[in-house]
Amino acid sequence: MCTKIKSIYDSFIQETKGNDDASRRIQEKVQNVLREKKQELDWQEFEQYRDQIYEISSAAEEAGFINGFKYAVQLMSECYGEDRRITGEP
Repeated sequence: MCTKIKSIYDSFIQETKGNDDASRRIQEKVQNVLREKKQELDWQEFEQYRDQIYEISSAAEEAGFINGFKYAVQLMSECYGEDRRITGEP
């Protein structure tokens, strides 16, 4: 199931190209962190640090999407079950 959700996430990312509000906020935070570190590290260390930050950011964004998707489906399922109990449908 996670593979299917990941596929949906990948499609979402391709369509939005990171232009949604959440992605923009994450990008701003990453840029702020990198701006501070740029003064502290030499060029090579900074490049490695930047790559690691973006890798972590990407993994966290994907995990958040997958967890949110699962939660939304669970919530809809519970609401549907509640509706069926109220109406007496099998």
